[in-house]
Amino acid sequence: MIGRWNYIRTGKYILATFWKELTFYLIQALYQKWAGYTGTSIFESTSLTVFNTLFTSLAVIILGIFEQDLNASTLLAVPELYSEGQNNRGFNIPKYFAWMFLASSEAAIIYFTMWGLFGGALFTKDDNLLSMGQLCFSAAVVFINTKMLILEMHNKTIISAGAWVISVGGWFMWNILLSLVFKIKGNKNYLLYPLAKGFLHRFGTNLLWWLVLILTLAALIVLELGVSSLRKTFWPTDTDVFQELQKDAFIRNRFEETAHGEEEVEMGREREKDTLEMDREGEIQELLDRPRIMDDGDNTGLVKSPVEAVSSPLRAVTGSLTRRKFSVDAGGSAGEKGKVGGPKVRHSVDIAEVLGRK
Repeated sequence: MIGRWNYIRTGKYILATFWKELTFYLIQALYQKWAGYTGTSIFESTSLTVFNTLFTSLAVIILGIFEQDLNASTLLAVPELYSEGQNNRGFNIPKYFAWMFLASSEAAIIYFTMWGLFGGALFTKDDNLLSMGQLCFSAAVVFINTKMLILEMHNKTIISAGAWVISVGGWFMWNILLSLVFKIKGNKNYLLYPLAKGFLHRFGTNLLWWLVLILTLAALIVLELGVSSLRKTFWPTDTDVFQELQKDAFIRNRFEETAHGEEEVEMGREREKDTLEMDREGEIQELLDRPRIMDDGDNTGLVKSPVEAVSSPLRAVTGSLTRRKFSVDAGGSAGEKGKVGGPKVRHSVDIAEVLGRK
């Protein structure tokens, strides 16, 4: 159960890390065409330095630690779901390229929405490089945290909600801090990145800037939900199916009852195994404590060699242990006979029976 969760978490962590980097830095690459490939950055350097550290690190870390795509009771009741890792369905090449395609599409939406609705608008008062860059930066930060902590994370908790508030809220607090820290020296200000009073008195008070930000985020979320809905409708995975099944109260209770019964069977197996091992150790100890008597008489046929004297009782004990019947009650089925400790058999809940209820 924990191993399967860790496999899913690791796969999502890797995909999310590559996805967010491509989404963010492809915006920079798209801007270069309009900048004549001069190398000028659309993002202000101070903010760019802490993009991964302060504003998007919690999103992938929380996803990689706390994600649980299915309930524990569902996994215990349906052990076939453990084949997710065996078949490499959590992380593979097709899934990687699918995520990268989405990253490219979403980067294009962020950049061209900004360029068409804000950068090219005739009635905006503040369309300098800082305001355009911070608009793209804001859309990227909000959307990355929304996708990782809300859209992709099935196990939503107060921890994921807190991480979203800290990351997104911290980004806007960062803009306020830059506006206060940077001062205009004399009559001079940075021409490309006028940080002094930039967010508080310039683009931060521009209603068009906020409107374009909201429209960009809405387009990105609609794309994500649309792709996810199409995939789950036409190409659903086992995880998608059981995520829907466990939402039903009756089925969820059935999974919990089956998982509870499986735990009791496992405990019974362990107790019988411990008892058998104790019996075997006692018989072996009894054998070792038995006195070894050697007959030194004239009749050599009655004399046993040390190897024969020891091996004969061992064969007797081994034979008795082999003949011991060991059965395990697992849902009404008997275990194997003739073996010490039969194999552990995982019994899956009958899904057809559950779905066929009246």
